[in-house]
Amino acid sequence: MVDRLKGKVAIVTGGASGIGSATAVLFAREGAKVMVADRNRTGSEQTLNAARELSPDVDSVGVDVSKWEQVQGMVDATVSRFGRLDILVNAAGVLVLTPPLVEVEERDWDLILNTNLKGLFFCCKAAIPAMIKTGGGSVVNIASMAGIRPYTRSLPYSISKAGVIHLTTLAASQYTSSGIRVNCIAPGTVDTPQARGSTQSTEAIQQAIETHPMGRIGTAEDIANTTLYLASDDSSYISGETIIADGGHRTMNTGV
Repeated sequence: MVDRLKGKVAIVTGGASGIGSATAVLFAREGAKVMVADRNRTGSEQTLNAARELSPDVDSVGVDVSKWEQVQGMVDATVSRFGRLDILVNAAGVLVLTPPLVEVEERDWDLILNTNLKGLFFCCKAAIPAMIKTGGGSVVNIASMAGIRPYTRSLPYSISKAGVIHLTTLAASQYTSSGIRVNCIAPGTVDTPQARGSTQSTEAIQQAIETHPMGRIGTAEDIANTTLYLASDDSSYISGETIIADGGHRTMNTGV
């Protein structure tokens, strides 16, 4: 299918790499006008160039989602550039490996929670009013299976993603009646630069592949396709849901 997002305007945070980048490119292919948002300007430019091979209606904005003024500026820039806002994909996030709870450093806790949870809250806070002005929209939050089952290698990350899931439910309960659908995706292991960087080991990725029931781990494109479904009118009767996208890995009881 093509043009599933024709006429829609989307912001994709974390658009410089991984799931965010794949989502921005897919949305451009499907007819959306896309704002690529990230603090990594080099990566954003790479995504922008790839997306512009499919559509001229793509732009980028630098943003640290943990900073309210920058987030509001991101939304204002998008509405100024494209005239409206219909879709927000919250894909920005960080994963830092940490020791057990009593040894977690405050700076790591703050970095992860400020980006993954407070940043997502800021993005929803800024975007939802803009969507309501033009009749509604769709918010898609990228959480993680770590928010459902404990990921012991990073307590702050697991807590942040559990918060994303619950924020999704609460936001849907408050804004679905205003025409804003809010949904969430909880991916399992996905082969992205962040995943490879956080495991600090190619062997860890290979082990995940070997123990997976599909014989592979997820790709950024796998999650982008699920995001497209939730952003499009194909899911017009879905709000407040968390879709697990882990290829059935949770059924094996082998960890996140």
